[in-house]
Amino acid sequence: MKVLIATKTLAVFDVLKDMEGIECKEALFTGQIYEALPEVQLVIIDFGDVVEHPYDVEMLKRVFTEKGVLFVSSEEFLAQPDRWLTEARQRKGELTRLPEKRTIAFVSYSGGTGKTTLALDTALHFARRTKMPVMVVEFTYGVSSLAALTGLDMPHLFDLATQLDVEAACWKGVTLAPMDYDHCQDLSVRQIGRYLEEQMEKHVLTIVDSRWPHGLIGAIQDEVDRWFVVATPRVDAIENARKLREELGPKASIIVNRKGRLVNSLALAGVERALDLPEIRQADRFEGHLGRQILSLTYGPKNWRRYEPKGFFARLGHRLAPGGGGP
Repeated sequence: MKVLIATKTLAVFDVLKDMEGIECKEALFTGQIYEALPEVQLVIIDFGDVVEHPYDVEMLKRVFTEKGVLFVSSEEFLAQPDRWLTEARQRKGELTRLPEKRTIAFVSYSGGTGKTTLALDTALHFARRTKMPVMVVEFTYGVSSLAALTGLDMPHLFDLATQLDVEAACWKGVTLAPMDYDHCQDLSVRQIGRYLEEQMEKHVLTIVDSRWPHGLIGAIQDEVDRWFVVATPRVDAIENARKLREELGPKASIIVNRKGRLVNSLALAGVERALDLPEIRQADRFEGHLGRQILSLTYGPKNWRRYEPKGFFARLGHRLAPGGGGP
C-alpha cells in the first residue's frame, strides 16, 4: 500500500518506516501532491506545511473532496495510525490518473471562426468528464461573446481584478471571466496578470479566448502551453491562420473549424493543421462534440481516453492524424 506524506512532522516517518507492506512517497508542493494522488491510498497532510505551487491549498482540498481521497492530518494519524491504515487498505482500486495542469488559448486574426464556442464546449466537457476546476478567460475589443453565448449577467474582468469581494461566475462547473474592454483598457497588464495568476492556481485547466492581436494578452501570454489558431475553410481565414501560426511559433497549431463536406480544396491544400472540426448543428448546446476532440489533442489520445466512454476513440480515429482529415 502506498502512503503520501505531505507534512514536516518527523514522527509520521518514524511510525511508518518499519511497517511491512507500506511504501511512502513524500511531497510538499501542491503540484507534487496532485500528481501523486492516483498512486496512493492514504494522504497524511498538514496543509500549513504545504507549498502552494502551482495550485493553492483550497483547490487541493476541492480535489480531495471531489475524488473521495482519504486524507488525515499528522496529529490525527499519530493518535490512531492503525485505524487510518486499516481504512486505507479497505479502499478498493486507485484513482483515475488526474489531468495535468494546462493553459490553452484559442486565437484568430479573422472574426467569425467560432473561438468562443470552442472554448466553452471544451471547458464544459472537461468539467463534465473530470470534475476538476476549469476557467475560461476572454480578451476581446467589444461586446463580450462569452456573456452573449451564455446569456449570463455576470461580473466582468475589470470588476474581478479590482474588487476583492467580487467572485467570478461559475456556470455548469466552469469559472467564467468575460472582458469588458471599455473598462479593462484602464488597467495595466500587470494588474490583470496578478488576478489571473491567482485564479490559475485554483484551476487545472485554463482556457483563453482571445482576439489577436490584443493589447492586454500579455497578462497571460507567457503561461500558455499551446496556442490553437482557429480558422474556417475560407481562403482569407486560412491565410491569416498561417501567418498567425508563424508569429506565435512552435507552440501554435492550426485548427480548421466548421469543415463541411463541400469545402474549398484550394484553400486547404498544403495547409499543415492539427485538427479538422466538422460543422455541428446547434453547437451552442455545448454537448462536447467539439470539446472532446480539443481535449484529446491537448492531453494526447491515450491520456484523455480515460475520461471518455469506450468506443469514442475508435470513432475519432484519423481526425487527430497530422494534417487533419475530419469528415
